[in-house]
Amino acid sequence: MGVQDLWSTIGPIRESVPLYSLTGQTLAVDLSLWVCEAQHVQAMMGRVTKPHLRNLFFRVLSLTLMGIKLVFVMEGEAPKLKAETMSKRTESRFGGVKKAPSKSTKNTTTIKSTGRGRFMAVLRECADMLDCLGVPWVTAAGEAEAMCAYLDSQGLVDGCITNDGDAFLYGAKTVYRNFSTTTKDPLVDCYRTSRVQSELHLSREDLVGLAILLGCDYIPKGIHGVGKEHVLKLIQKLKGQTLLQRFRQWQEEGPCVPVGATKKVAHCKLCLHPGSAKAHEQQGCLLCHSRQFCQPQDYDYQCPCDWHRTTQQANSFEYIQQCSPLQIIEEFLISKDKPVPKFRWGKPNMLPMQKFALLKMEWPKHYTSEKVLVLMTYTDLMNRICRKEASSQIKPLRILKPRVRNGVACLEIVWKHYAFPEDNPLEGQGEVRTVEEEALFSRAYPDVVERYQADKALAEEDKTKSKSPPDPYYYGRIFGIFQHE
Repeated sequence: MGVQDLWSTIGPIRESVPLYSLTGQTLAVDLSLWVCEAQHVQAMMGRVTKPHLRNLFFRVLSLTLMGIKLVFVMEGEAPKLKAETMSKRTESRFGGVKKAPSKSTKNTTTIKSTGRGRFMAVLRECADMLDCLGVPWVTAAGEAEAMCAYLDSQGLVDGCITNDGDAFLYGAKTVYRNFSTTTKDPLVDCYRTSRVQSELHLSREDLVGLAILLGCDYIPKGIHGVGKEHVLKLIQKLKGQTLLQRFRQWQEEGPCVPVGATKKVAHCKLCLHPGSAKAHEQQGCLLCHSRQFCQPQDYDYQCPCDWHRTTQQANSFEYIQQCSPLQIIEEFLISKDKPVPKFRWGKPNMLPMQKFALLKMEWPKHYTSEKVLVLMTYTDLMNRICRKEASSQIKPLRILKPRVRNGVACLEIVWKHYAFPEDNPLEGQGEVRTVEEEALFSRAYPDVVERYQADKALAEEDKTKSKSPPDPYYYGRIFGIFQHE
C-alpha cells in the first residue's frame, strides 16, 4: 500500500530519465516488490514455473549488462504496527488460513500475525539464485524499504529501486520506479528528496504526518474525510511549523473537531440520507439526484452530510490516538538497521546455476548455459578492466568478426569454456560464441584485439597482392611478344 496518494502528491517533481543514464551506479533493490510484480503478470500466470525467479534472473541480466550494480534487500521482521496490513496481504497472496474455533470462548478475537513465513520461503529461493549469480544481498532489520533508504542515506548506494513510497519517509534520497527493460530506449521515473523539499516544500516530517492523516501500512484508515488537498492546504497554513509538530500539538490538546456544531437531523432508512422516507417518496432526494423515491444503499454506506462527516472525523482522530501514532513516527524516523560490510560482487557460477534452474524453473541445461554465459563474459571483462581475478571458467580464443548491436560497435568472440556439462549442445568442442562491445573487450583483452588486427592487416595485404596486376613481361614472354635482346 505505502502512503495513500503519495505518488500523486510528489508527481510534479518526477523526472523521466534514460535507464542507461544509471550506468556505473550502485542501486539497492526492494526484492519483495519485484516478487509481487512477477506474481501478477498475466502473461506468465499458469505458463511459467516460478515466475518470480524468471523475472529476477532477466532483470539482473539486463541491468548488469547496462553497467548497473545491484544490491538486493530482503524483508526482516515486520513491525507489530503492520499486523492488520500483513494479515490482508497474506490472505490475498495465499488465501485465508482457517483456524479451528477456540473451545474456551465462542467469541474470540483473532490475533493477527506479522510473520512472513510463506513469503520468506519465496525470498530465500531468490537469495539462492543471487548467490549462483554472484550478486550481493542483505537482510533488513525490519522493512526492506527502510533498509534501502538507510543504505541510500548513508551513501552506501546511489539510490533505491522500489515502488513503495515509504522509502522517502525512511530517509531515502533518490528513488527509481516504473522501469522496463523490454523497450529499445528504456526509461525510468526518478524522484529526488531534494526536489520534494525545495519545490514542493514538503519535509520528511511533513511526509510522515501526511501518512498518518491520509493512511499508510501502519494506519490504513487515516482520517476519514481528509484528502490530499486538505492536508496540503493545512501545511501551507502552518507558517513554518511542520505537520508533525502540529500533530503532536493535537496529541497534547486534543483535536478541534466541532462535533456539536452541526445539528443532527432525521435520516431516511432506505438511502441513509438526510430527510424522511415519506418526504423522499414525494419530493425525491437531493443526494440521490431523484425526483421521486430514492436509491437504496448498502448497510455500510456512510452519509456525506455535515453531521456524519464531523462525527466520523472525530472518531478517526480517536482511532489514531488509539493506534499509538508516536510509535508510527518512531518507526519512520528512527532507523533499526545497522552498518553493513562492504558489498562484494562475485562471479557467476555455471554449474550451480544450471542445477538450480533445472530444479526450480525446469530450464534445460543448454538454455541456462546460453543465458548465463552472457553474464559470465561481461563479469570477466569488468574484472579484468578493474584488475581483479579473471574467470577460470572461460577464456577468449579469438575474434571472429566485427558486429553491430543496437547501433554499438561489437565483436563476435570465440571463447574456450571449462564450465559446461559434457552433454551441452553448443557448437564446437569446448567453444562458445558471444557478442561483446568492442570498446569494453579492447580494454579487457588488448592483446587479443592486437592479434586480431594484425591478422586482419596481413589478410588484407595478401588480398591486395593477389589482386595486383602481374609483370607485363611475364605475359610477353609467354606469348612471344617480347624477345630477349
